[in-house]
Amino acid sequence: MIKGSEYPSHKALRTFISVANSLSFSQAAQELCVTQSAVSKQIASLELQLGQALFERHANGITLTVAGKHYLPKVTEALEAIQYATASVLQSGQAQGLLRVNVTPSFANLWLIPNIRRFHQTHSKLQVSVTTGDGQVKESLSNADIMVRCLPLSKHYDNAHLLCEEELVLTAEANTKNIESIDELAKLSFIPQITRPQLWEQLRYELGLEQDPTYYPVGFEHFYLTLETLKKEGGLALLPRFMVNSALEEETLSNPMRVSFMSGYGYYLIVPNYRMASRPVYDFVEWLKSEFELK
Repeated sequence: MIKGSEYPSHKALRTFISVANSLSFSQAAQELCVTQSAVSKQIASLELQLGQALFERHANGITLTVAGKHYLPKVTEALEAIQYATASVLQSGQAQGLLRVNVTPSFANLWLIPNIRRFHQTHSKLQVSVTTGDGQVKESLSNADIMVRCLPLSKHYDNAHLLCEEELVLTAEANTKNIESIDELAKLSFIPQITRPQLWEQLRYELGLEQDPTYYPVGFEHFYLTLETLKKEGGLALLPRFMVNSALEEETLSNPMRVSFMSGYGYYLIVPNYRMASRPVYDFVEWLKSEFELK
């Protein structure tokens, strides 16, 4: 086993990475704010410690040896892991606790990010870690304390509370708000939602639209991607009301002909039983319920 004193120093490894990335002792010296001589000494010391050369010196510069090429990605990954672990401890030490929240990508982008500041106004010491996921969740496979998922409406999901049923709103650019007929709508391109292609068929049924619409040539998995495309390319999209309601009220987006329908899906708050006793979990759950006006 290697003794602690036999491991390369953090400074030597950082110097090696800098030289390896730039293939220049002088550039590495500038990056590290040290002299070129100091860089050369660190590399020489590291090569001596490893018992083999990491660089081949040539008249017109340097290149990595086979050993150097093998060493570089492993050292880079190891230092990044140390930096990640250190930053995580420092940041979590400033908070009363860490709450791990896993929500759908569109819920995160279009609702949670714009609204979570209100939660932190009353829970400023609680650190929230947000990751994204989709589909049903098995408790045994989840590391999250709280999850939000969009699922077909049902009363049989374990440990799930319905935040809201999904009302999909026909959404367009602000300047299309004066459209007053189905024929005018049909002239715009419909942006496909590839994970639920039946949504446009539901709309066509609601409107009584018999002719085939023109679809935008690119479909998207998530609502937030659809919205970005709508803003840049125009056309029509089907988006959950609670995700675009502010934009509709501010008239940066429009709802042509005031068309909307219930999709048969809902947004569910899922909390594993064994995490319900946690105070941070309780606080976040109550905040979510209040935001969606659940009793």
